[in-house]
Formats: sequence, structure tokens, C-alpha cells
Amino acid sequence: MPTFLSCFPSRKTLGDEDSLAPLSGGGCIFCNVSKEKGFNIVYEDEELIAFHDRTPRAKVHLLIIPRRHLVSSVKELRREHIPLLNAMTDLASTLVPSNPPPKTGFHIPPFSSVPHLHLHVFSGKHTFIGRFKYPISGISGKSGDKGYGWFVTPDQVIKILHVGKAVGLGRG
Repeated sequence: MPTFLSCFPSRKTLGDEDSLAPLSGGGCIFCNVSKEKGFNIVYEDEELIAFHDRTPRAKVHLLIIPRRHLVSSVKELRREHIPLLNAMTDLASTLVPSNPPPKTGFHIPPFSSVPHLHLHVFSGKHTFIGRFKYPISGISGKSGDKGYGWFVTPDQVIKILHVGKAVGLGRG
């Protein structure tokens, strides 16, 4: 079995009462982010790490991750994770220029490549592939609601979690 699969939570982990406890991340590439391992880190503290994406899809393309492996994807987030999401988006706003406003979001599995929660932060013009890989969908006439897309903004996630739902590929 490939080592990256150790990042996926077991069924037991998903049912644990303490959803803010770290998961076992023995083989997760994002659980061991360091400059020595080739990551271009731009910020780190006890809770979060931000670094440049290895395959940027915009002029600036950063990833912000929780240092601890709390969940593998946006689909596993619950209401208790909203403070973490707020911290991630607050950090994003300090790391990239505000003009033009940065675009931020999460891929929804199966459209994510690394099973460790990570926020994409873009500033500047997207590459050709970036325009298609990171589309933000909404519902016409409903501000901030999630559409059917595979890329969801932090605001859309928080809105979904506030009403006790989980993020998925369908409409939020």
C-alpha cells in the first residue's frame, strides 16, 4: 500500500468524539512540511504553515495547512473547525496583496491531490489550467451559496457548517 494512504482517517477516527485531535499522518507529505524537504515556506507558527505550491496555477499560488493533521479534506470539517478556517483565511489575507482580492478555496474530494486539509490561495492572473482547475461555483441570485462545483471558498464552507451540514459536491 502506498505510504500516502496513511493520511486517510480510519472509520474509527471519523467517529471519535474529539474532532480536533490530530489524525495519524505517518506517510502524509503535508504532515512533515519543512524547508529541508524542499518546501518554500513563507509563514509558520504553532498552528499553521503556508508555502508556495510546487505547481503554481496563478502568479502567486500558496497553500495554507494546519500543522497538525486534523482532517484529510474539507468534507470532514464540522462546526468545531470554523475557528481554524477563520485563522486560515485571516492568514491568507496577510500573505498576498489585496489588489486584486485573493481567490481562496478548497478542493472537494475526489478532486484533491493530498489528503491533508489545505487552503489554496491565489493572487494575480491564473494560468490556463488554473482557470479550469479552480472554478468557484455559486447559485445564481444567492450570495455566498455553493453550487455544484468541486472547488469551494472558505465562506461557502463556513456557511454550510453553520447550519450543521457537511461539504460535498452537490449544492450547499
